Amino acid sequence: NSDVCTKYQEASKIINLTLTGLVSQSVAGAKIIDLCQFGTTVIDSQVGKLYNKKVNGVAVEKGVAFPVCISVNEVICNHSPLPTEENAELKVGDIVKIDLGCHVDGYIAVAAHTLVVAETAESVPADVPDDLGNVAVAAYNAMLIAADAIRAGATNTDVTKVVERVASNYGVNTIATVRMHQMKRFVMDGVKEVALKEPTPEDIDEGEEPVPECTFEQAEVYAIDVAMTTGDGKVRPADLRTTVFKRNVEANYRLKMKASRYVLTEVDKKYPTLPFTLVTLT
Repeated sequence: NSDVCTKYQEASKIINLTLTGLVSQSVAGAKIIDLCQFGTTVIDSQVGKLYNKKVNGVAVEKGVAFPVCISVNEVICNHSPLPTEENAELKVGDIVKIDLGCHVDGYIAVAAHTLVVAETAESVPADVPDDLGNVAVAAYNAMLIAADAIRAGATNTDVTKVVERVASNYGVNTIATVRMHQMKRFVMDGVKEVALKEPTPEDIDEGEEPVPECTFEQAEVYAIDVAMTTGDGKVRPADLRTTVFKRNVEANYRLKMKASRYVLTEVDKKYPTLPFTLVTLT
């Protein structure tokens, strides 16, 4: 469907434009909250230029599909702080992971990027450790190989094996809980998933669930999500507050408090299926 492809392309253009701006502004002294707000503003302003005519009397939905997140150093992903929280400034040498998503009529484009903070946008980070460069190249190459391996007739275990092989060759580890997901209209994490590694019996004992095998089909859409580390690849709780959520569409909630019912009503109205940040509910 050419119209569907066009909507994917327009969402992708907006994401790439936003990501380019975020990368240029991720310099020493920048505040995470300012970067998140900047990215959100760019997405909202750009989608506002598209598909403004109603279809059968209904406006075309568009906007942020995944909140702009800026995760620093040991924080893996999904960090989008509230304005009321203490917001530290980026420092030279910080490792920054940027995640964001945009949709046009429910057709989603997502992107992520890792960078090392420099003094200015024009300067090159100095004294980057060899192991950091190694894990960055490993993740990049694994992303390319995974994208090539996801093809009609192949299986998710085929992709897992090639990603594991790349990590092994570079002497790094994949982050166990990260998954690649099939995406559908208004759905970021479809039924089909791709693990970055096969869980060991020890991993299963600790609560990690193996991913059921599936076969890729023509015209399916997937988010290529690769995360690697020089550590052991196991995630641990942090002190940062969770601010990014997604409604569980399979759950029915019976809430007693008026404030809770109001929040749920807002979520059902604005974000029935897509992730959101608490900032948008304030």
